[in-house]
Amino acid sequence: MNFKNRQTILVFLRAPEKGRVKTRLARDIGEEKALALYKEFVGFTLSAVKNSGMDHWICFYPEDKPGLLSNWLGKDHMYMPQTGDDLGQRMENSLARAFDQGAEKVVLVGTDIPDIRAEHFVQAFDLLSHRDVVLGPSLDGGYWLIGFQRQRFYPALFHRMNWGTDIVCKETIQKCESAGLSLGILPALQDIDTLADLLAFQKNNIPSPMPG
Repeated sequence: MNFKNRQTILVFLRAPEKGRVKTRLARDIGEEKALALYKEFVGFTLSAVKNSGMDHWICFYPEDKPGLLSNWLGKDHMYMPQTGDDLGQRMENSLARAFDQGAEKVVLVGTDIPDIRAEHFVQAFDLLSHRDVVLGPSLDGGYWLIGFQRQRFYPALFHRMNWGTDIVCKETIQKCESAGLSLGILPALQDIDTLADLLAFQKNNIPSPMPG
């Protein structure tokens, strides 16, 4: 790996396999429609990343699906498999690998945020110029982005967390405060995991992705 600009975005995503993405949403709209929406959301994220002008890596899961990812997204991206036993380990390992390869500032972003824009990434790196950690809260209590300065990378933020619950962001902020880490906060955005999330997004964004 070679991080040309010393700051990079890690895009966390799953291989586009029917029945394995947006599973909660799929219960209400079906696996085919959920997969189509998932691919659309990934497209929104990658468009925002491209428009930001930042280096980026696609961090994919499962790690044995590189061909599926490159066939889907093309050869213009750099790919990094996610490794680890749970989401926290996979995020920690991906960030550590980026820092080991010379990056000075790294942000990790998910792909469930249709409202994401290039300016969110610009703001995140600006915050990391004078903050140790940057966090993008999601409206469900999780977060859609987390980033660090190299010298202040703090893996404990990924340890013993209640992933998938509505207290993840709160717990992360508390851990930052306890560790004496200065924190920059991005705007809270709506992530789409359930039909209720999608309907809330539709209500506030017309036109918007629609099931069916």
